[in-house]
Amino acid sequence: MHSLAIVITVLPLLSALLIFGRRLFLQEPLNFLLTICLLSFFRGMLDLGLPLTKENQSVLSKLFSLALLLMLIPCFRPDFTGRSRYMLDLSVAALLSFTITAWSFMGWSKATPAIDAILNIFLAILILASLPMVIRNGALQVLQAPRFYIGAGTLFYILIYLLLEGIGSCCRPISSPPDPDKHLFVLLAEGIKYLFYAAAAVLTRPSPEPSPAQ
Repeated sequence: MHSLAIVITVLPLLSALLIFGRRLFLQEPLNFLLTICLLSFFRGMLDLGLPLTKENQSVLSKLFSLALLLMLIPCFRPDFTGRSRYMLDLSVAALLSFTITAWSFMGWSKATPAIDAILNIFLAILILASLPMVIRNGALQVLQAPRFYIGAGTLFYILIYLLLEGIGSCCRPISSPPDPDKHLFVLLAEGIKYLFYAAAAVLTRPSPEPSPAQ
C-alpha cells in the first residue's frame, strides 16, 4: 500500500514535466493543470514525509482543497458564456464565502463531511455541465481537447470516492481512512485521474510558434 501511495504521489509530477517539456504551460487550461499537478505532488509529499496530527491534516486538507478547487474551476469556465458564466461566478463566490465562513465557525481542524460533500457535488455538476459543450465545440477533435481529459479524470475520481466513502475533499482523499480496502480503491481512482491528466498533456497540440520576421 505504501509503495502504491508513493507511485501515485509521483504521477502528477509526470504530467507537470510533460507540460513543461512540450511547452504547453502558456496554453489554457494546461497552465491551470500544471498548477494542479504541482500542488497535488507537493501535498502528497507532505503526507508521506511529515508526521502530521489529525488536526493538522484536516487544516492542510482544507487549504489544498480550496486551492485545487480554485484551479479546477477556471479550466471549465470558458465553456460558459453570457448569463450562464455570470451565474457560475455568483455560485462560486457564494460557495467560497459559505465554505470559509463555515470552516471558521466550526474550526478548521474539525472534520466537516457535509461541506466536503457540497464541494464534491458542486465540482461534479460543473464538469457534467461543461463536458457536453467541450464535446460539441471539439466535434471530431474532442480526443485532443485537454478539458475533456481533465474533466473526465476529475469526475471519475469524485464519483468513485463519493461512492466508496460518501464524503470527501474535492481534490484528495482523507489521509488515513479507517477501511484499508476503501483506501486502496480511492488510491487507484486517484491514479487513474492522474493518468487522464497525463493524457491531456500528451494529446494536446502545442500552439504554433510565430514565424520569425523577415
